[in-house]
Amino acid sequence: MAIFTFLCYNSPMFIETYIIRLLAAFSEYGTLTRVGEELGITQPTISRSMQKLEAELGVPLFDRTKNRIALNENGIFAAEYARRIMTMQDEMISKTREKAGLRKKFAVGSVAIMPAMTAVQAAERVYAGIEARFDIDDSEPNLLRGLTDDAYQMIILLHPLDDAIFKSQRYFSERLSVVLPKTHRLADRKSLALADLAGETFAMYSDIGFWDKVKQEKIPDAKFVRLVRRTEDDPISAVIAASDMPTFISDRTTSFTLPENRVAIPLSDDEMNVTFYAVCRRDKADDWRLLLAELAKDAE
Repeated sequence: MAIFTFLCYNSPMFIETYIIRLLAAFSEYGTLTRVGEELGITQPTISRSMQKLEAELGVPLFDRTKNRIALNENGIFAAEYARRIMTMQDEMISKTREKAGLRKKFAVGSVAIMPAMTAVQAAERVYAGIEARFDIDDSEPNLLRGLTDDAYQMIILLHPLDDAIFKSQRYFSERLSVVLPKTHRLADRKSLALADLAGETFAMYSDIGFWDKVKQEKIPDAKFVRLVRRTEDDPISAVIAASDMPTFISDRTTSFTLPENRVAIPLSDDEMNVTFYAVCRRDKADDWRLLLAELAKDAE
């Protein structure tokens, strides 16, 4: 009996994972209110968890005043370990599942093509062996239904959406320009509105999302030669580049080289200058914590 007591007394302490995650979250968000909002946990629960952690470690981690709580030097030190532990846990889960032949799946639904492709690329960077895909749909109700039903793990919208069910974060901004031959009647303009392009025939991809409808509505009598894109660097890009027809280019595109005989003119319409937001289910947000952090880098 004495030996058992001795072993128990000297055995390593065990800190519950959720408490470590709360400390890492506090170091990121800075306030109990933000941590509660992001993780869907009440402030009293967070406070009790942090007090429990301090008791386990035997040192104070916070400086507390009447209206504020902040990490002290010990807390900052411990939070760095907490972040590393959570990263290692995520990696352990991912690598173990990969070894067992179980591949993490990720589907994103988006109102536009560029944020969908970059979200898939980010998922592939973060999670080795992930099965990632995207759908383009300019119907927000359809996207929300897909996210709710778990057909999508993330959706991309044109506005933030934060409530009891959904959690969002700013992704990135995108601006479109029209690409014209230098001999075009509008080639010397510093900027253009879509209405200025009335009657033109455009070469453009067919899966651009909400912008498709905007262009049809705001360019009178326009015609569109539609091309199907499979990836950002699809060979069709060469067809567009070689064409004399006007087309559109995003400031986020890296695969399109502007020919010497073409000029790109920024579009002034509000709909051509937008900010995207990544939205996931609040109860699933922690499953995609590493991906959300990666997307945040793209927003910088």
